[in-house]
Amino acid sequence: MDRRVQKTRAAIQKAYLELLMEKKSMKMTITELARKANIDRKTFYLHYDTTDDVLRDYTQQLISRLLSLLERQDFFNQNFNTVSLYSAMNQIISDNLAFFQHIANMDYYDSFWEQGKEALTLGICNMYKEKVLVSEDVMKLYSRFVLTGTLEIYREWLKGNLPFSMEELGMLTSEVSFRGFAPALKSGKQEENIA
Repeated sequence: MDRRVQKTRAAIQKAYLELLMEKKSMKMTITELARKANIDRKTFYLHYDTTDDVLRDYTQQLISRLLSLLERQDFFNQNFNTVSLYSAMNQIISDNLAFFQHIANMDYYDSFWEQGKEALTLGICNMYKEKVLVSEDVMKLYSRFVLTGTLEIYREWLKGNLPFSMEELGMLTSEVSFRGFAPALKSGKQEENIA
């Protein structure tokens, strides 16, 4: 991509994020976004069709960064390492905490979470497709199951509804993703000893 195009898109995204935080609402016009980015509407339309397209592009960049972090941690050449996954997620969220907290609290941005889940599902399935013993459809089911729960837990944490540090949240989510409810349930022997 041409440097001027990258620079203009970066300016539009920066302006979008600033307006998002300033306005505390989902309503944003192309005119105010273009003005904030110091461009005209015509220039905006050379890069995006709607303000929602700006968010979709930004979301895709965040997901690409997450997948890149996972690749650097050799995540896709190992068994499914949930600690690496949640460590990388925590890094992305920490780097963009105000943004994530803001959109976690606005139902209008449900599409952000859905887009993230779908893109991560495809990314994980593509990276693991040669390394799994199950069909692509089954792998997508596994990925969606884990990611749906994970994103909902993180969203609740970002809203301030869970009393854990980000590191604790990552470890707990990693454990439940990999081991399910087993660690939380009392075994039959423990129950007998209590009775």
